[in-house]
This record gives sequence, structure tokens and C-alpha cells, in this order.
Amino acid sequence: MFGFGKKNKKAKDESGGDDKKLTREELLARARAAAAAAREEIGDETLEKIREAMMKKQGSAFEQAKAKIKSMDQERIADNIRYVRDQGGDKK
Repeated sequence: MFGFGKKNKKAKDESGGDDKKLTREELLARARAAAAAAREEIGDETLEKIREAMMKKQGSAFEQAKAKIKSMDQERIADNIRYVRDQGGDKK
């Protein structure tokens, strides 16, 4: 009824039907080939624009704040969030 435990034949067909497990080297070779094909299709200028946009985003104040919070003590952050949440609980 729900299909639990049934094998997905469609997913097997889409993956090429390879039953053998690929080695790490084969997977890396496929990934490199796919990346090279994508790079050629997109073009170096577009990749450079994407790289610049990502660097600009990482330099934004919001991204810097996220990085700073990630580097802080997670328990202390959680305690502060709980405190703020509990203090504002009477507002709706």
C-alpha cells in the first residue's frame, strides 16, 4: 500500500543501471569530467562573476555575524536565545 521496502526501479534506470560499486578514483574522475564539462558550458566569465558575487556575499555584515555566532560557544548562545524567547512570551 505505502511501498515501504520496495525497490525503486525508476531510480535504477535513471542512474544507468550500473550494479557495480564505483571506486573512489572512478567517482573522482567522473566528478572532474562533469566539472570540466560544466565549466566549459558556463564559461569562464560567468564563473568569475559567480565567484565575485559569492565573495561579496561572504563579506556582508550578515554573513560575518553568522560566522561569528558559529565560532562562539553554542551552549551560551542557546541559553541566551531561550532567555530572550522566555522574556517575550507574554507578547502576542
